[in-house]
Amino acid sequence: MFAGRLDCNVDRANMAMQCQSWRDTVGSLPERIQLPWMLVPYRHSCFMPHNVMRRGLFFCFLSGQAHSMPMPDNAYAARFIGSYEGGWVVLAARHNSGYAVVHFPTNHSIPFPRVVLLRGCPVSDEFVLRACTFSCSPSVAANCVVASLVTSFDCSLNHRTLVAFHRFGASAMSSGSVLEAEDIIYYRGSFYCLTMIEDMIRCTPRFSQDDPPDTLVVRKTYLHFAPIHHDEGLVVKARYLVESRGQLLMVVRFKSVTSEDTSMFAFFQMVADGPDDGVYFVWQRLAATGGRMIFVGHGASRCFEASVYPSCKEGVYYLDDETFNQAAMVAFGFSNGRSYSCHDNGYWPGPDGEIKRSYDWRVPSSYTPPIWFLH
Repeated sequence: MFAGRLDCNVDRANMAMQCQSWRDTVGSLPERIQLPWMLVPYRHSCFMPHNVMRRGLFFCFLSGQAHSMPMPDNAYAARFIGSYEGGWVVLAARHNSGYAVVHFPTNHSIPFPRVVLLRGCPVSDEFVLRACTFSCSPSVAANCVVASLVTSFDCSLNHRTLVAFHRFGASAMSSGSVLEAEDIIYYRGSFYCLTMIEDMIRCTPRFSQDDPPDTLVVRKTYLHFAPIHHDEGLVVKARYLVESRGQLLMVVRFKSVTSEDTSMFAFFQMVADGPDDGVYFVWQRLAATGGRMIFVGHGASRCFEASVYPSCKEGVYYLDDETFNQAAMVAFGFSNGRSYSCHDNGYWPGPDGEIKRSYDWRVPSSYTPPIWFLH
């Protein structure tokens, strides 16, 4: 059956619109769990009349092509930061302010606090939300805790990065310390923050559903890891945390010394080491992807089994997230405005394959980098 070979639900819907017999055929098929779409930004945003539907460009790996899909009014021309399953997207309405998580299917928006507290004291007014993740779906607002990587500025050259937490409805995001974190993930009841030296801090939130939104206690535990010696001749471009088969993995993204573009990846699994007190670990290197399809993105990495998606291959799917390291540019812009790189996207099949690039011709965007859109 031809319809059964279509993994993309949008392709199936388009097929069903052609005639009644195809509609009956497609209607008898169960919906497939979709892989993340890559939300590809345009070069510039523009004014559109209120009666014109705004659309975004979403590249689908199951379909092998881009879909033009409706966008909420308050999401058009916003800076996209991250996403969560169910169509939730974290964005900044004005580059470095107006933070919210928006449900694309319904246009429902939940604002983030406008204030960040460090040890109970407000930081500077200028701060950039670089990445964030959630303890559960934002649709369950009373139970949801948001963990954000935030960089604040006293001036363009003086900045500090914090891991801040809040509940929906809180008056401020709260942080207890300065931490240059590389990524953050929610795993087995705690948030795990990956540091630049590849150690982690486990942050466990505690609150009662009946407590006021500003009531939140976060218990922190430092997790020590044996140092890793990466391959010579390569430079670490980014690090990500992803859950796979019940285990926590670190994915390291490399570039060469002669090019800024991604050249390869390496995978490491978190393994306990030393005394049984839960604070000493090693990163055990994995030789290959092992049948995994890993989509990497700060705060939004996801892993899928390649055997479930015959039309796709195992490997690492990545997008251009260099903006994560350019908080000053997001906050203040360059002399000629802001420029979000959009060309270093692609697929890496594994150690024995070559990178296949996607949209590598894409020029920088003036308002946002690409992100993963999670269904």
